[in-house]
Amino acid sequence: MSLNRQQAIFLQHVAELIRKAPELGLTITGGELYRTPEQQAMYLRDGRSKTMNSQHLKRLAIDLNFFVEQPDGSLRLVYDDERVRQLGQFWESLDPSANRWGGSWSSFKDVPHFERRESAGSKAAVAAAPAATPVVSAPPTPAAAPLGRMPRLAGTVGFRQTNQRDDVETIQRLLNLNAAGFGLDPLLKPDGIFGTKTTEAVRGFQQKMIGMAEGDGCVQPGDATLRALCATLPGALDAVLLQFIFLAAAEDALAALAAPIIDTMQRHDITTPLRAAHFIAQIGHESGELRYREEIASGAAYEGRRDLGNTQPGDGRRYKGRGLIQLTGRANYAEYSKTSGLDVDVVADPARVATDDRLCVDVAGWYWSLREINALADRDDLEAVTRRINGGLNGLADRRRLLGRAKALLGA
Repeated sequence: MSLNRQQAIFLQHVAELIRKAPELGLTITGGELYRTPEQQAMYLRDGRSKTMNSQHLKRLAIDLNFFVEQPDGSLRLVYDDERVRQLGQFWESLDPSANRWGGSWSSFKDVPHFERRESAGSKAAVAAAPAATPVVSAPPTPAAAPLGRMPRLAGTVGFRQTNQRDDVETIQRLLNLNAAGFGLDPLLKPDGIFGTKTTEAVRGFQQKMIGMAEGDGCVQPGDATLRALCATLPGALDAVLLQFIFLAAAEDALAALAAPIIDTMQRHDITTPLRAAHFIAQIGHESGELRYREEIASGAAYEGRRDLGNTQPGDGRRYKGRGLIQLTGRANYAEYSKTSGLDVDVVADPARVATDDRLCVDVAGWYWSLREINALADRDDLEAVTRRINGGLNGLADRRRLLGRAKALLGA
């Protein structure tokens, strides 16, 4: 079952849990649903968690707060309460093979925690899973990266190796993602330059996380070090995974556009790894890896272009290209306003296509659907996809580079 399907079932069960709480005399409020790998690393460093493997990272866990109303109408936070225990039992009854309540774990109690596991085994085996790793001399065995989901390195990263800049930056970012697991502090600057700090970080990771006696300081395509580094990659597309595809993207751009990109892909049925990889590669190239929301030129060159519907004075500049795949010309702005399904009028307010995060991405999805590009992506035909978007093959090498990164990280 796909992760998206698991997440859908999980949210349906959470809704049932929320409806059940008042029947037991409980008022509940939300604590935490999604957690980024960086947040999980912080929890591990601060002693609030014992592992980097958390269902919060996959949007398959939620922490809740429980309150009981007092005679004066105030709410009292409760923890060790029979009603909470009944709610936990109800959660597990919704799907005994997958749903787990932290209050029933044998190793330690995490009463606010409700989670779903994708491939649960016996209840007893799962209940013991959250136990802290004992402190022993042997290094922990890192989880393996999901098959086919790791960045493709062009060559080996290490002392006197090829050290291509993208490869080095990828390894630096992976080391930072795993920082809490092997005590990397401060984090590396992901600048793509292989120096002493990166060498020592690779060796430290190899020694502590995969048990190499000395650590050779090298990471080769597909080797044990790379697989171990990739074990903490998010299980679903988010800002962290997008950063590994768009190495040149600014953090604020990723923070602003990651959710709209994911939402747009769902709206326009870009829902297979291969479709997603092609879409991400194209918007990445067209926007300079999320740098540009509108074309740099003024748009004056489009003045009087009747094929774009520019019939009024000033239409060229007014309806210049905007969006991650640029919407250009009065006619296209009008068509998008009528058919996007978002109840917007970008003819009246064309600049909003560049300034509104959702619209900036959605115009790309709208064009993708309008031109029926999913069918070309399903054939994995990069040139056909590029022609449909660009009209030619401009920037094909860069599109191919981004497509390769996206495929590797999405398992396409």
